[in-house]
Amino acid sequence: MFRRITLFLYMALMLLMFLFSRTASAKGTDFDVKRMPLSDAISLLWGEVLHTPFMLSPELAADSRLVTLHIAPGNDEREFITRYLDNMHIRVYSRKGVDYIAPYIPKVPQPRIESYVYTPRYRSVAYIAGVLSGSSDNVGGMSGGTTGAGGGFSTGGGAPLQGGNGQMSASSGMPASDGHFMSQSGDTFLYRGTASEIAQIRALMPVIDTRPEQVDVTAYVYEVNTDERNGSGLALAAKLLNGHFSISTGTRQGYGNFIRFSSGSLDALYELFRTDNRFSLVTGAHSQVVSGSSAMLAGGASVPTLGSVSYENGTPVQSVAYRNTGVTLQVSPVVTEDLISMNINEQLSDYSETTTGVNNSPTFTNRQITTTVNMKDGDIIVLSGLTQDKNGKQSTGLSFLPKSWSTKSDQKTGMDLLIVLQARKIKG
Repeated sequence: MFRRITLFLYMALMLLMFLFSRTASAKGTDFDVKRMPLSDAISLLWGEVLHTPFMLSPELAADSRLVTLHIAPGNDEREFITRYLDNMHIRVYSRKGVDYIAPYIPKVPQPRIESYVYTPRYRSVAYIAGVLSGSSDNVGGMSGGTTGAGGGFSTGGGAPLQGGNGQMSASSGMPASDGHFMSQSGDTFLYRGTASEIAQIRALMPVIDTRPEQVDVTAYVYEVNTDERNGSGLALAAKLLNGHFSISTGTRQGYGNFIRFSSGSLDALYELFRTDNRFSLVTGAHSQVVSGSSAMLAGGASVPTLGSVSYENGTPVQSVAYRNTGVTLQVSPVVTEDLISMNINEQLSDYSETTTGVNNSPTFTNRQITTTVNMKDGDIIVLSGLTQDKNGKQSTGLSFLPKSWSTKSDQKTGMDLLIVLQARKIKG
């Protein structure tokens, strides 16, 4: 009897040791899963291998991924299965004997932020930042101050930079929430980003920071008096030029509202217009302009106008402000390999007596025209600008005869503005 009890206790002890070792290491299983939908594979593994109650997230119940695995006898089943699911971004949470199975979003490690400092040779910091901001290959991935899939760089505050002529006005850059930063002004370019972004910028710098093209621009603005017989100012200029410029000195081509000369002397054209009293020079200038920048010439007068009234010790003081009138011409050349694209902005302002109630200040009239023409190096163009028509009455007769015997007629006159422009690339 005693021996039977001892044998029973021994067998029970061995059974407990086996179960303990089974629970602790969970080894000894040889199990295969081949191309099984995820939800079915989880049900099979927890039902036949782990023998543990579980709850499956609804997102995983509709997951169409296929599971293929093999558990060898030497593997810890639970550790093997949880590691396999973790590779699929699925985590197992155990609470009170129940396994909760749900997906999770892994944390992406933040890249190390480094600094890159560059002193420009030719271009301004604003120009360099503007080109990088508009780069189509998303160098650095900065868009609106965060790293994303947007195009190119932008400031940390989200205001996009625009590429231009190197003279743009920009405030200092603000750091983005992820540590990225790109300076927009000053004399030193600073960028904070990842090592790969800095490597791309470093490779682009020799292409971006190049010597800009310069253009030698000569411009004249003429006021041409016209009437019904002579036609427009451009028509008068065409007749005058056609009679003095031959094919040997230049080729003249009409393009609607301007005349182009592929060659010829601008000085000769200036002298030709000077001999005709219908052409009056308003303003002229000769300037060297960097490609993408602007040059301005103006001609006219400053007209006093009454401003606000202030009081000093009870005495009213009337302020006087001066406003410019006349012609203002702004040209902005952009140089390419074969052409010079010239943006022309012409403004004409005039004043007259005010008859609508505020008689102490003149009435100003402003007119503006903007156009863009393509020129070759050395081309001369005569461009028709703003016009002004006037109606008047003319009396024809002998001075010693009564006025009733004279002939009266209506006469329409006008004033056209012509722009004479030449652009030449500066070599070297």
